[in-house]
Amino acid sequence: MWMNFKRVALPCLALLLAACAALQPEPRVVEISEARLAALIAREFPRQGRYLEVFDIALDAPRLKLMPEENRIATQLPYRLGGPLTGGRAYTGLLQLSYGLRYEPSDSSVRLADVRVEEFQLAGLPPAQQSRAGRLGGLLAQDLLQDFPIHRFRPEDLQQAGRRGLQPGELRVVPGGLQLHLVPVERP
Repeated sequence: MWMNFKRVALPCLALLLAACAALQPEPRVVEISEARLAALIAREFPRQGRYLEVFDIALDAPRLKLMPEENRIATQLPYRLGGPLTGGRAYTGLLQLSYGLRYEPSDSSVRLADVRVEEFQLAGLPPAQQSRAGRLGGLLAQDLLQDFPIHRFRPEDLQQAGRRGLQPGELRVVPGGLQLHLVPVERP
């Protein structure tokens, strides 16, 4: 009788354990290393454009620094500034900013959030003009970069998560990288 019980019970126990393992939640956090994050952001640069029909701006080669204690990322961007108001002269400088990240479901993008310009240097200006240009440049840069998309998820990635009942949620800056928390899809 004990032999028959083991013959029936052990396979049933194995099936039960397999079923319980299948019910375990999948990892709900996707980790992105600092190097991968830098590569994702770098793909969006160099970036050129005209702002207010007055300034031609080119942003190049960002350098990142993670600030996990504030859930922010600091970035240095070399830039070039020209256009009608500069008398045909191109200026170079360094833009230092910090920001958080957020997921935008309407276009499946990761965007800059709460952008703060920490420093706006413009080479070749006298100190009095540097101060005014720094304030104006800081405001322009904040306006230009607020809500700036740095990554778009592929539809197939989102569909795969959706089949598991998950969607992107909060993004957290952690030592060594970034964590994307996956949250349950809200059903109407």
